[in-house]
Amino acid sequence: MFNERKRNLRELEKTVLAKHKDKRENEVVLEHDDFKDGKLSWNGFRRLRDECEYIDYKDDIEIKVPAQYADSFKDTVELMATNELLHIKKDIRDMRIAALLFFLVGVAVLAIGLSIQSPIRQELFIIVSWVFIWAASEKIFFDRSNLKDSRYNLLHILSAKVQEIAEETKDESEVISEKKYTQKN
Repeated sequence: MFNERKRNLRELEKTVLAKHKDKRENEVVLEHDDFKDGKLSWNGFRRLRDECEYIDYKDDIEIKVPAQYADSFKDTVELMATNELLHIKKDIRDMRIAALLFFLVGVAVLAIGLSIQSPIRQELFIIVSWVFIWAASEKIFFDRSNLKDSRYNLLHILSAKVQEIAEETKDESEVISEKKYTQKN
């Protein structure tokens, strides 16, 4: 049963990859649903940002936009990315301040702990100080890298090549089924 399920999933994967064989890894195709009132929506921008997150920085991004939205696309992306970049810059500044405060509290608690004569209390203060120092280290080494990655992703999007895609025409089966639907109503 498990092997049959696995085989079916492999066949599905082959079918999907064959269907979309022209799609490249560095290509993002935006749909009409990603736009609202003629401009890129926040949901469309989030989808664009999420898809570009997996594209290597060495590769150029190619964004394909429906022709009717191409004129305002670049300006809208720049405005949204600028807002995001300002938020990231503020988050990095706040993170640095918090890390500095955690580090200073940790050092102060360590100094107090070392001056205490009771070994049990001294150990307790040392443990608490290391918790604060670790929190500072975590903010600097881990949280900051996530923010920097988000920043580079936005800058990567801003440097992308934007291409217009022509409006897709309906194939005959869609037109026929649409006529049948309108005749019934």
